[in-house]
Amino acid sequence: MATTPRQARLFLALALVTMALAACDAGGAMPRSGKRLRLGDDLLAVGPSVRVSDSIAGDAMLAGGDVRFSGVIGGDYLGAGGEQTVAGSIGGDLRLAGGDVDISASVGRNATVAGGTVQLHDSTVIGGNAYVAGGDVEVDGTVRRYLHVAGGEVVLDAVVDGDVRVEADRLEVGRRARIAGSLRYRVPAENVHIDPGAQILGQRVALPPKERGRRGLGYFRLVLLLGFLAAGAAAVALFPRTTAAAGDALRTRPWVSAGLGLLWIIVLPVAAVIVLITVIGIPLALIVAALYVMSLYLGRMIVALWLGRLMLRGR
Repeated sequence: MATTPRQARLFLALALVTMALAACDAGGAMPRSGKRLRLGDDLLAVGPSVRVSDSIAGDAMLAGGDVRFSGVIGGDYLGAGGEQTVAGSIGGDLRLAGGDVDISASVGRNATVAGGTVQLHDSTVIGGNAYVAGGDVEVDGTVRRYLHVAGGEVVLDAVVDGDVRVEADRLEVGRRARIAGSLRYRVPAENVHIDPGAQILGQRVALPPKERGRRGLGYFRLVLLLGFLAAGAAAVALFPRTTAAAGDALRTRPWVSAGLGLLWIIVLPVAAVIVLITVIGIPLALIVAALYVMSLYLGRMIVALWLGRLMLRGR
C-alpha cells in the first residue's frame, strides 16, 4: 500500500470497505453474515456479524457490529465495529477501533488500537510499535519496540523491548511486566501502582500533569475518526439502497445536489429559530435541530460514498 500518514491511510482503507460494498450490491437487505468483496489479493467485508478465517495474501478490511478474525493476512488488518475479536497472524500493520476490542494475534509490524474496552492477551505479539487508546485498557503479551497507551484505567503486564509511555487516570504495572527501556507516565501519583516484581531496566519518570482538556487530544481525534468510519459502515449495512441512491444522485446531478445542500444549510436553521419563538413550537424546533445536526454528519458519509466509488472505478 502507498506510504501515507497513519490517519489518512486508515480513513482511505476503511472508506473503501464501506463504499465498495455499497457499490457491489445496492439492492436488498444486508444479510446477517454481511457481504464480501475480493479486490485482487485484498478482502473487504461488512455486515452485522463478520466472521473471517481465510488466508489472505493482501490486506483485510472489516467493519460491522460483531467482527471476528482468526485467519492469516500477508498485509494489513483494518477494522471498525462494535466488537472486534482479532486472533491469527497479521504480516503487516493492525489498525482497528471498536466498543470492545479483544486481541490475541501475532502482528508483524505496528498496531494502532482504540476502543471503549481494549485487551491485548498473553499470546499477542506486536513486531513493531503499539499505540493503544481506550477507557479500560489491559496490555499483556509482547511488544518488540515502543508502547504508548492512553486511557482511563490502564493495566500493564507485558514484555516491552523498548520504552513505554502511559497517559491515564490510573496505572497498574503487574509483576509479570518486563520493560527493557524507560517507563514514562502521566498519571496522578496516588493512582500509580507498580508491583515490586515488575522489571523496568530504564528510568521511571513521572511526567507533570497536563490541562485536562488537552490530555490525549490526538487519540481523541483518532477515536472520532474511527467512530465516523464505523458509523458509515453501519449506515451502508443497514440502509444499502438508500445510501447507494444518495451517492448516485451526487454523481449524476452534482450541481443540483450542491444547491439543495446549500439551501438546507441556510434555510433550516432560520426556520428552526422562527419556530422556536413560539412556545408551542419549541418541541418541533428541537427535533428540527437534531435532524439538522444528523444530516450534516450523514452528508459527509454520502460524500465519502461518492469518493469511494470513484476510487474503485480507477482500480
